[in-house]
Parts: sequence; C-alpha cells; structure tokens
Amino acid sequence: MDRLEKHVEHILNQTQSNQAEREEMKEDFLSHLYALKKKYEEEGFESEVAERKAIEDFGEADSVGNEMQETMYPYQRGLLYVIGLATIALGVFLHFALLNVFGEPSFGWLAIQLVVGTLVTLTAMNISLLGKYYWSVNVLVFLTAGWNGFNAFVVTQFPQVQMILFTIYIAVLIGLCLVFVIRNSYVYSLQESNDRSTRRLKKVSYIVNILAGALICGVALFFAYGFIVMVGINFFVLIPIGIFIGWLLFYKYLMELTSQKPVAAMVPGLIVIALITAFTVTPWVLQTRVHLFL
Repeated sequence: MDRLEKHVEHILNQTQSNQAEREEMKEDFLSHLYALKKKYEEEGFESEVAERKAIEDFGEADSVGNEMQETMYPYQRGLLYVIGLATIALGVFLHFALLNVFGEPSFGWLAIQLVVGTLVTLTAMNISLLGKYYWSVNVLVFLTAGWNGFNAFVVTQFPQVQMILFTIYIAVLIGLCLVFVIRNSYVYSLQESNDRSTRRLKKVSYIVNILAGALICGVALFFAYGFIVMVGINFFVLIPIGIFIGWLLFYKYLMELTSQKPVAAMVPGLIVIALITAFTVTPWVLQTRVHLFL
C-alpha cells in the first residue's frame, strides 16, 4: 500500500460507510490523488514530493474524513459521543449519590455503567470499524438505553429533589439513545431506496417499531426490577431479561423487513403499542368508573 492509499484509508476510517460505499469512495479519492500527483510530476517534482503535495492539496485525513462522515451521516458520531460520555457521567454521579444517601459503595454497578458508556464512546472513536454494522451498533445503544432505564427505577429510592433531577437526566439520555437507533436504522434503509415518499414511510416504520421496542423493554425492565426487589436475583429475573434480548434479536429482522416492506413492518409495532396501551389504560379506566359509581 503506497502513501496515497494509506491517506485514503485514513480518511475512510473516519466514516461509518459500508463496504460498497467505501470501495466507491476509495476509487474516487485515489483517482483524484493520482491525478494531482501526475500533475506535480509533470511540473518537474520528484515522485515522493509530488505525492506529498497531492496529499496537502487533497486535505488532512482526519478533517476530510470527519467532513465526509457529517455529510453522509450527520450527527451520528456526535450522538454516540454524547450518549457514551453521558452514561459514564451518570455512573459517577449516581455512585456518589448512593454513597451520600446510603453510605454504601456500589463498585460492581459502577463498573457495569462505566463499561457500557466506554463501549459506546469507543464505537464513536472507531466508527469505521463498528459503525457500518448497523444492527450491532443499534443493539449496543439500545442496551445502553435499557441499562439507563433500569437506573430510573433505582433513583426512585433517592430523596425527591435528587430523584427528579436524575429522572430528567435519564429520560433525556434514553431519548437520545432512541433517536440514534431510529436515525441509524433509517441510514441503513437508504441503501435500498432513493424515493422520498418511500424514505418517509420507512422513517415512520422505524419510529413505530422503536417505540414499540421501548415499551416492551420498559415493561420487561420494570418486572425485572420488581423481581429483584421482592425475591432477589434468581431464575425469574431471566424471563423479562430474555424478553428484552428477544426483541433485540427480532429487531434485526424488522430492519431488513422495513427496508423492503415498511408498511408490513409497522404491523407488529402497532399491535404491541395497542396491546400495551390497552393493558395500561384499561385498569385505570375501570378504577375511575368504580370510584365514580361509589
């Protein structure tokens, strides 16, 4: 690999492009660089000097690569950095809050929090290596949202002011995770279609399914937390966690289905949203009617 090829590889390492996109960009960039090199050689420069000047004209690799990433996938890398660093910060804040309120260290829990946040941050730093595997990155970010959602149940033990502040922080962080997953899934779907109406339909389909997944995982985490509080960590905790993991596996299929048949892909999500809404709202309605009757 010569100097020009290394420069192009360095540029591509700043983007989350898939293999087909990488090959296309690599061919275009190398063609332009070799043309610049030839121009300088024709002007009388030696080959090595011509290469250096061609690279200087083309632009610094990190700068060009980051610009390409933002053009092709705006805010994706920045979102990963925010999610990862905010998750790490939440772990530190909660650790000291737990020490202050309960006087007991929680190093095991803190380690998990730091590992999750660090993995997301490393994904942002190595976007070309991991970012092109859309489903894998979605799983990591959704797991981050789920873990932070579990923290939302933990902070209910804090005094009211702390509980409110941490709940708002966690809600914003989970919201950013969901935004990233929707955007990343949508980027994946763009590989198969350039039609604007189809893209819009796919975006709606992804939003519906992510919201349905968030509801499923939220309910699963609620029951997992309930089992842990009431009976401790045992076999029953694996049931809601299994549901959480099962949906993540199913979402890979939904990503592929949405890219081809967005309307059909919305059906499972709409059914889930309707069922969970019904089970949530119906008891409240019945209780209200009983109170009115009495």
